Amino acid sequence: MLKSTLTQWQIFNSVIDNGGYLRASAKLNRSHSSLHHAIHKLQTQLGVELIYVEGKQLKLTAVGEVMRRRSLQLLADAEELEELASFAQQGWEPELTIALESMFPKTILTTVLEQFHTKGKGTRLKIDSVILNGAVEAIHAASADLVITPIAPKGHLGTPLTTVRMLPLAHRDHPLVTANAPVDTRELSRFLQIVISDGTDEEKHTEFGWLKSEQRWTVSDFHHARDILISGMGFCWLPENLFTEEIRTGLLRPINGREGLERYVTLHLVVPRPERLGPAGQMLAQLFRSSRSL
Repeated sequence: MLKSTLTQWQIFNSVIDNGGYLRASAKLNRSHSSLHHAIHKLQTQLGVELIYVEGKQLKLTAVGEVMRRRSLQLLADAEELEELASFAQQGWEPELTIALESMFPKTILTTVLEQFHTKGKGTRLKIDSVILNGAVEAIHAASADLVITPIAPKGHLGTPLTTVRMLPLAHRDHPLVTANAPVDTRELSRFLQIVISDGTDEEKHTEFGWLKSEQRWTVSDFHHARDILISGMGFCWLPENLFTEEIRTGLLRPINGREGLERYVTLHLVVPRPERLGPAGQMLAQLFRSSRSL
């Protein structure tokens, strides 16, 4: 059994905060003698002296200084615990799951998460990275509370959040990059193409972008594709925002095409079951919608 109670620590800190028993008694609406008794009992139960009187001032002992710091944290934790119970009573979700398309800009995501962290009232977040039809599966199965997806399936409303530019990239020494003249799609088809696949059910299987190369390797994410390109093999359409450093240093370079080879992908916010979304989920969804101005 614990030797002390939260009430005793509240009284202890109130006496210190108010500079003595008289002001603390008025603050707590309790008698002077009851507070004095509570502090005396607390020190007796713990077997240590916490405060002493010097002249007309109440001072903390060395042990009292340590106990005050720890007790303040203890009281803050207790208040937070009761607050969480209150939020749960209001329907505030203890945990939310986000299915996040992996090309979603990290700068926007970080801003949204920072805002939610300050307002989320202890709600935990689980973020699952998905690609293409992986987001659609999360919507159909309602396995996530919020889904960021490039594909808004029929029957679900999507809010456009941002548009990602996809560039056809290859290693700086690749023939498609070093060519003296812009290449056309016929020339592209003669080289190894790295394709991003969502790895979902075959009937719903989706591969990204132009698929006319005679040789194709399929990988499960953009970073696997990047590693292959850096080795000097193949070309691939990759999100510009994920590989700005490789592009800036010239390690990977866009292929100069006679036709417009850039692709643009709009990412949407979809709430699979809006009727089940509680206060925390609604707030997080609004933070994502507000991110459109970032």
